[in-house]
Amino acid sequence: MSVSARRRLTATAALALVAPLLALPAASATDAVSPVWDHTAPGEHYVALGDSFVAGPGIMPARDAGCGRSELNLPTLVATELSVASFTDASCSAARTTHLWASQQANATLNPPQLNAIGPETTLVTLGPLGGNDLDAPGLAWTCVTVGCSDLPTQPTHDAIDALTPTYRRVIAEVRQRAPHARIFALGYGHFVPAQACERLGQASDADLGHLQALADRLSDMIGRVAAEEDVPFVDLRAIEGWDEHSACADPADQWMRGLDALDDGGAPLHPSALGMTVMAAHTLEAIRRPVLETPAPPIPRPTTSRPVVAPRPPSSAQRLTAAASSVRVRARCIGPRKQRRVRLSVNGGQGLVRQTAFRIGKRWSAIDRRAPFTTTRRVSALRRAKVKGPVRATVTLRHGTAQRTTTVRVRLPSCLR
Repeated sequence: MSVSARRRLTATAALALVAPLLALPAASATDAVSPVWDHTAPGEHYVALGDSFVAGPGIMPARDAGCGRSELNLPTLVATELSVASFTDASCSAARTTHLWASQQANATLNPPQLNAIGPETTLVTLGPLGGNDLDAPGLAWTCVTVGCSDLPTQPTHDAIDALTPTYRRVIAEVRQRAPHARIFALGYGHFVPAQACERLGQASDADLGHLQALADRLSDMIGRVAAEEDVPFVDLRAIEGWDEHSACADPADQWMRGLDALDDGGAPLHPSALGMTVMAAHTLEAIRRPVLETPAPPIPRPTTSRPVVAPRPPSSAQRLTAAASSVRVRARCIGPRKQRRVRLSVNGGQGLVRQTAFRIGKRWSAIDRRAPFTTTRRVSALRRAKVKGPVRATVTLRHGTAQRTTTVRVRLPSCLR
């Protein structure tokens, strides 16, 4: 089936999946999002920006029908745990990055621009995640679980993700301008889908799920890269251990991410559950509470000169590769039920420059992956018979233009192989 035919086939089905979350651009609004609470007392003044990944559509009890904000979503859990003086939840289902500056029509309810919630009194901001709806992630996810997506071209989506880079820089700059004393934390997306397919994820194959997660990873990597460049802490939700064990393939009560099933205990299809929100909020709180070890010295004023300001040169390929290599991380995890235990090795980071990864445990076993998401999975029983021993090493090849660099990252053996 051709790509165009596939898209026509799934258009109606995709609309049915995301219809409750669709948002259409509306005229600009000047009023701000109403705070959830404001005790008019000293303390933290917290504003949350983001899309449905943090808003929590389908998780009951719902705060509003328009944006699908739940009273058990990530921002509310963070605000409650921190006992903030005021809390404004500007996150909204189906929000795109344009809705930071433009109002959003959410189920016939006009949601003002999210940035309107931020003012000089704001002291804490969680930014995102945002960007998935700019890429039509709901439509892509539905394609993956209905007719497959592993053979779809990735370059257009990669280009769209890269095009969001200046948008993230702009929003960070504007938050700082509106709230000069606020701490900003940029959130990435977690693991949407597991490595292995199951009935709760429709017709998706392992390759389809890998395709979908690879694009989500690239978006998270872009957010993390911009955050690092702008000196903003990045909350990488992928770093939470247990995503595969608590995926849509797990028992409903154990799921952090929902599949296609309509469940009474809440959570929209292919979105976090209430349990998932709790885990993600705890990880976000760890980042917020992490002490600042060093306070940068104030900049030294430079004498004013009449010389023209020269724009800084863009980083060279060698500089880009060095920065990308330092961001590479390898993970070794035990997944699956005890009788069918498997080890999953994966590589994250690399700022989109990774071209090949060779995995090795000691000297006796290796696998090479030349396509994102750069993962490999092997049965524990086979690895034990081969008597593999650690550490786990990933030799990663990165490329920018014609320049190339190789780096090796090591981690300990996962617990099921020790």
